[in-house]
Amino acid sequence: MRLYIVRHAIAVAQGTPGFEADKRPLTEEGIEKMRRAAKGLRKLAVHPHTILCSPLPRALQTAEILLEELGGQAVIKLTDALAPSGNRREVYLQLQALRALEQVMLVGHQPSLGEIVGDIAWGSPENYVELKKGGACRLDIVTLRPKPRGTLLWIVTPSILRSLV
Repeated sequence: MRLYIVRHAIAVAQGTPGFEADKRPLTEEGIEKMRRAAKGLRKLAVHPHTILCSPLPRALQTAEILLEELGGQAVIKLTDALAPSGNRREVYLQLQALRALEQVMLVGHQPSLGEIVGDIAWGSPENYVELKKGGACRLDIVTLRPKPRGTLLWIVTPSILRSLV
């Protein structure tokens, strides 16, 4: 399985009056930059079959942009496991259920995404990877049980993704 992990794009700043923390949407700048970054992912042959996504608006908007720019063939599945208060173990169970798929994408938040990368690639969430907003990485999964293990093939900043188009 090729596992792509994408952090949500630039959102309205935390603490902005009129926006609850968990309801913050992407900014216009975030939407525009994510569209270009998604086109860069398409150049890297990223075509997920399923996108597991945090239910928070900024993550869902990011997943919808990815779906549109990558060709619209994937299915978006919302999961509380990828919310900021989510559970890595539940994410891993969901990945196990998708084991027959060639490409899967996770869209969510830091620090949990970076902890998932570290856990899969180096065996511990303490080996944390920093993903920029709109940034992405690819892991090739070798095994999904008892928990996912694999190799980190690349990690790309959003500015590099945008430069590919």
